[in-house]
Amino acid sequence: MSKDLLKLVQSAEMRKSKSDKLIASYIERNIAELPFETAKSIAARLEISQMTVGRYLRRLGFDGLDELKAALRRGSRSNPAWQIKGSLDRFQEDLRDGKFLAGLLQQQVENLGLIYELTTAPQWQQTIDALISASEVYVAAYQNVRGIAQYFAAQLSYTRSRVSFMDGLNGTYAELLDGAVEGRVLFLHDVRRFAAKARPLAEEARRAGVKVILLTDEFCPWAKEVSDISLVIPGSHGPLWDGAATMTAVMDLLLANIIVVLSGKVGERVELLTRLQDVFGDFES
Repeated sequence: MSKDLLKLVQSAEMRKSKSDKLIASYIERNIAELPFETAKSIAARLEISQMTVGRYLRRLGFDGLDELKAALRRGSRSNPAWQIKGSLDRFQEDLRDGKFLAGLLQQQVENLGLIYELTTAPQWQQTIDALISASEVYVAAYQNVRGIAQYFAAQLSYTRSRVSFMDGLNGTYAELLDGAVEGRVLFLHDVRRFAAKARPLAEEARRAGVKVILLTDEFCPWAKEVSDISLVIPGSHGPLWDGAATMTAVMDLLLANIIVVLSGKVGERVELLTRLQDVFGDFES
């Protein structure tokens, strides 16, 4: 089915107008990502109307994108979203042979599908709104997720002001809990094994009137009890240790979503930070 679709969108009949060419080229380049798309998201990316995308899909012979996705699933040995570049034969053979890395890759791919479901849930938009509208954002994490949470805080600081990573070394978290500023948000990252400080910090934050967003995994039994918004991702089932790929993917998607919403404001802030970096000579010119 994928080959037939590509052949169709590459035909002159389906590339008559400017919008035809935009949509055809997009499908051609991103056929593996179509299971994650909607007509609305494609229209937004191409800066055309959703109606234009719908008309094009009908000319292709599909009553909407869902019907196209269903046809792709029926016509392929595997969902195009799970495909990797090149032949799948070796990957599928390794899976059948029970090879360790092939199994882990399959798990990562399945987790990405679950992450997409998370991005369509109400708590995803609630998180985006909270991170944008907060007077101050404090990011906290522990142990093996601390590093990637620091990365998230650093990247988020390029999109908005007043973002801090808390290391807790002062023993009080007073910068968050002193009640000096209203509208604060705590974005807490924690996965199994859970840090002893994580739950008390979330509980104290809520007592202080701080909105708590918790990014955690499916093994957390107290997520909804201590947070205003909980983003629950698949936990690691590997035999060795927890991988960071799933959590990092969630963070990158959050950042991308925020950049899209804030649009030009992010550009202005990046220009400011770039100028300051040049002033203080942190990077090569």
